[in-house]
Amino acid sequence: MAVILALFTAVVYGIADYSGGRASRTASSASVTLVGQSLSFAVIICLVAILGDPIASTHDLLLSAVGGIAGSLGLLAFYKAMSSGSMTVVAPITALVGTVVPVAWGLASGERPGVVAYFGMAVAVLAVALVTDAFGIHNVKTPLSIVAMAVTGGLCFAVIFIALDHTSPDAGLWPLLALRSVSVPLILVVVLSTKKPMVLRGPALKFALLSGLLDSLANGSYLFAAREGLLSVVAVISSLYPVSTLLLATKVDKEHLHKAQWVGVGCALMALVLVSAG
Repeated sequence: MAVILALFTAVVYGIADYSGGRASRTASSASVTLVGQSLSFAVIICLVAILGDPIASTHDLLLSAVGGIAGSLGLLAFYKAMSSGSMTVVAPITALVGTVVPVAWGLASGERPGVVAYFGMAVAVLAVALVTDAFGIHNVKTPLSIVAMAVTGGLCFAVIFIALDHTSPDAGLWPLLALRSVSVPLILVVVLSTKKPMVLRGPALKFALLSGLLDSLANGSYLFAAREGLLSVVAVISSLYPVSTLLLATKVDKEHLHKAQWVGVGCALMALVLVSAG
């Protein structure tokens, strides 16, 4: 069940990223993020109220708040690095760091998947590298400061995975509420400090709202996946989200993938089979 939830998380995260990217074509990334996460926050508030789960422990709320801070900082670092023009370098670094760190944390914490699952995890990391074109020919000389921001973004995203994994199973959706309670105000401060128009209209608004809805769905799916299975397994499957983003881009935007990226898609499917079997 954990693998299925993690796969669902990856698919939904990928679609959310695509939607956010489409919205960011005609609006600032910070404004798109604010609108999306604000809607996500509202949805989670409603779900918590409907489910009526008792408030989570201070430990769970603090862990989730740390995840919220990390998520905000990660988005800011990631968008700043991406705006430098070195997207083909930044995206692979962030994706790989965000994949490897939670897996390493889980293994260091004593998790021991089966031998076949280990192999599947390695194939999954390779899939992320291939799909994000980490091994491609990059002609843009990337400053060390941009690389550092890309690594920072990946580390911060990894913190979210780890923080949510360490919350209690009986915490319900409170960890997600605590996470958004911190991230939304922080992003609002950033948007206000840029002094750029925050109003989104037309397709940009629709895609931003869709991104927020899908993001809340993916976060919830990951939370339950982490409670069901090992962090090292759930994190690596969830990190395959670039696959669904690229496949959607090929269908909707008629983008063309390199041969290596198609190999990456195949590796992702192989990784799912191996991890499930292990």
